[in-house]
Amino acid sequence: MADRTLRSAAVMAAGTVLSRLLGFVRIALLAAAIGTALRGDIFTAANTIPNSLYILLAGGVFNTVLVPQLVRAIKNHDDGGQDFTNRILTFGFVVLAVVTTACVVLAPAIAELYMPKELHNPSRTAEKAALIMFVRLCLPQIFFYGAFVLVGQVLNARRRFGPMMWAPIANNIVACTSIVIFLFVYRAGDTPPTYSHGEELLLGLGHTIGIAVQLLVLLPYLKASGHTYRPKFGLRGTGLSKTAKLGIWTVLFVAVNQVTLVVVTQLALAGSAAEDPGAKAGLFAYQTAMLIILVPHGIITVSLATAALPQMSALAADGDMAEVAQLSARSIRQTLAIVVPAAAAMVAFAYPIVTVIAGYGSGKNNLTLMSYTLMALALGLVPYTVQYFQLRTFYAFEDTRTPFFLQCVIAAVNITAAVVGVRVLLDEEHLRFSGVMLGGAYALAFLVAVLISRPVLRRRVPRVPGAGIGLPLLAMVIAAVVGAGAGRLALWAVDLAVEFSGPLGAILQLAIAGIVMLPVYAGVARVLRIHEVNDVVSMVTSKLPGRR
Repeated sequence: MADRTLRSAAVMAAGTVLSRLLGFVRIALLAAAIGTALRGDIFTAANTIPNSLYILLAGGVFNTVLVPQLVRAIKNHDDGGQDFTNRILTFGFVVLAVVTTACVVLAPAIAELYMPKELHNPSRTAEKAALIMFVRLCLPQIFFYGAFVLVGQVLNARRRFGPMMWAPIANNIVACTSIVIFLFVYRAGDTPPTYSHGEELLLGLGHTIGIAVQLLVLLPYLKASGHTYRPKFGLRGTGLSKTAKLGIWTVLFVAVNQVTLVVVTQLALAGSAAEDPGAKAGLFAYQTAMLIILVPHGIITVSLATAALPQMSALAADGDMAEVAQLSARSIRQTLAIVVPAAAAMVAFAYPIVTVIAGYGSGKNNLTLMSYTLMALALGLVPYTVQYFQLRTFYAFEDTRTPFFLQCVIAAVNITAAVVGVRVLLDEEHLRFSGVMLGGAYALAFLVAVLISRPVLRRRVPRVPGAGIGLPLLAMVIAAVVGAGAGRLALWAVDLAVEFSGPLGAILQLAIAGIVMLPVYAGVARVLRIHEVNDVVSMVTSKLPGRR
């Protein structure tokens, strides 16, 4: 059983890593094809809206209400949950179809919701029309996103974990193929200000078909898992109403996040839609930087939090608050041992990082402002990580109400700081820095969240020896700053002799920086006796050839 679990984990991890890599390939192709300014932002916004609406209108309900009941039915019902699963799938498909149809009909109004005032300028009529068209072409993704989650959760409940992790690869392959065709059919050298009808169809439908293929890949595995789907209507007697009441706070939590996303999208588009000529950091820059900072989060933070939550829940159920505090703090420190140097590297080496990802074709004209946006967002990675664990500690006590109110504070700070930063501090001539301001607002919001959440959490979890994170975090920051500074000095010295340019040069720069920074970080951590960092170093070195 242990071997099977390890194999399943390895399969899922491999699928996740490959999917993320292909996701960055897709971003690089998009940057080369349509650029990273307003033209790129128009498509990025339209392609983001369907997933946001799915999460807002159905995603929270599916994950908090339907999925837990689905797992219980498969485990406990005499028929292995066949009847219940068919009822849930049918109900979900119908809801998704109705929601998707309504959204497609209301596409112009939905697009209007995300538009800043700058896109209402008569000189931006073509760009506004392109956004509406892209939104209409991408909105059918709502159905496919939702159906993918439903079918994938059925497979997970039947212990078929791999397909749901690997299926997004098919989506990325289809999307990348559509962009490559775009590059061949429509020249990317001289990027026009807006899109032709053919360009809209190719990009919009190409990405929507990708989401559909992602769903279709799962269907053979559903049948192979032992479940045969037949439409079955009716939810009476399924017990969903009780679960719905328990999940209401999580649904509201999701809704608050989506309100923030609407405001951020508007402000990011305002920056790229401004009349100010030249490079701009708008939505494409902001979302690309966000994907970069979430790489260590997805690989390290989520993994450790997923492992820690069941243990914390069991300890909380036993009333062992001291152990909950120690386990929570230990998990945070272990995660920060990797996240802190990652954040420092993103600040110190932001330009070569974004060059590797977006320094192609039309995208290479906007790298400086993209790097500033990454720097601003990277400052929020550490508080975001700490807050992520603090929320999981609340969840260990089956408390979803407190995280909702904390998220309201985060949203309020984020929105206020973003609006002030973009609309008050920036004049029309400097709106191109909107992505940078939004990154700063994000970092500030999670810093405030950590400061507010800590005392609230103390009401449940006492302050006990071995449960601190402040001094270890300070030591990690010192070690990371010294390491990143050494890396920068090394690059400066090498730059005197060799001139680096383009994505290949950026890869070499990052390699040099990493070779210098990591040993220095580990060395300073050893001097400062940061046990979590030393443990990571020992674990890695023990795997080297010749070491036992």
